[in-house]
Amino acid sequence: MAPPGPGGGRRRRATVTGPGPGTGLPARRLVRLDDLGDLLPAARSLWGYVWAGPNSLVGLLGALTTRTRPVRWRGVLLFEDADSGLARFLRWRGFAAITLGHVIVTNRRASDGLLAHELEHVAQAERWGPLYYPAYLLGSLRGYRRNPFERAARRAAGVIQATLEERGRGRS
Repeated sequence: MAPPGPGGGRRRRATVTGPGPGTGLPARRLVRLDDLGDLLPAARSLWGYVWAGPNSLVGLLGALTTRTRPVRWRGVLLFEDADSGLARFLRWRGFAAITLGHVIVTNRRASDGLLAHELEHVAQAERWGPLYYPAYLLGSLRGYRRNPFERAARRAAGVIQATLEERGRGRS
């Protein structure tokens, strides 16, 4: 989970039109555009999907309560800017997002920094598989801020943010 923070980065959605499968008719799907480029993986490994599969099923069940249409983004299902169900619970608890396996739910438009933080949790779920939830809860015994999974996600997001800022200074 990530605490609320300032928005930022490009918050865009685009509709891509392409041929429907076998019909010759246009298919429409939402895509999320970001400034993360080559800084984060665009796809995930098959083994990661399998190993984190039970976590992703839990995430999908929780995300369905948001009644928000997901976007496939960088190998995950992103339920962004949701306002009911799990997203409402997150807001009530003071959090902006949660990652459950390959499912990310946010209760606001997410900045690139927040998404980098949440993608680190996806990578953690892929490494730990079904052991991730018990390990995360055990790591939270000393508090959210001291949880090693959260500290690693904050560090990863910090590196991404610093790189984005450096690239932005290079353009001006």
